[in-house]
Amino acid sequence: MAHFDDAAATWDDPAKLERAQRASALLRERLPLRTTDRVLDVGAGTGQLTFNLIDAIGSATISDSSAGMIEQAQLKIEQGKLTERVEARQLDLTDSADQLEAESYDGAWSMLALHHVDDIELLLRRVRDVLRPGGWVAVIDLDADDDGAFHEHNPDFDGHHGFSRDAFAQSLQNAGFTDIEISDGGIVDKEVHEQIRPFPLFLAIARK
Repeated sequence: MAHFDDAAATWDDPAKLERAQRASALLRERLPLRTTDRVLDVGAGTGQLTFNLIDAIGSATISDSSAGMIEQAQLKIEQGKLTERVEARQLDLTDSADQLEAESYDGAWSMLALHHVDDIELLLRRVRDVLRPGGWVAVIDLDADDDGAFHEHNPDFDGHHGFSRDAFAQSLQNAGFTDIEISDGGIVDKEVHEQIRPFPLFLAIARK
């Protein structure tokens, strides 16, 4: 987690902000967002998705296990005068000590975070627990990156090198979700060996 703490202050670079804008536009198109919705942002980093979509929902919790990321998110909340609608919390949903109230959210979204989580199905079960009946989850993440090139710049990376879509759908089903749909989630361009390489993403949407 030290990697993210150290990177937090400069995380919102132009490439990541543009990536978040594209992801937000996709979620706005695909999700039944309501201005009364309470949404959980899982592995949110500095909260880019939530800040882009806050106009379409009622309130949100930005959650991340990195103290540095949450500190930056809190600054953005205060600067945007959103303290009555958005909260930032440092927590790890796979830790039994870091739990949220059951059935207290209408939806949850996550962008490029779950591949850092060791026990995906545990996390998905915990997300399902906090959703109200009929609530939705939306995950944008890496398609299977067989050669691990996306994270080759980080020698300490010990997460998943993306996911096969079938395997991720099975994880959602195992966690108790239904109405599972997986579609294209865009492209992330990243420099690998001094060349720009496109990495495809998927969007998974499911219901409690």
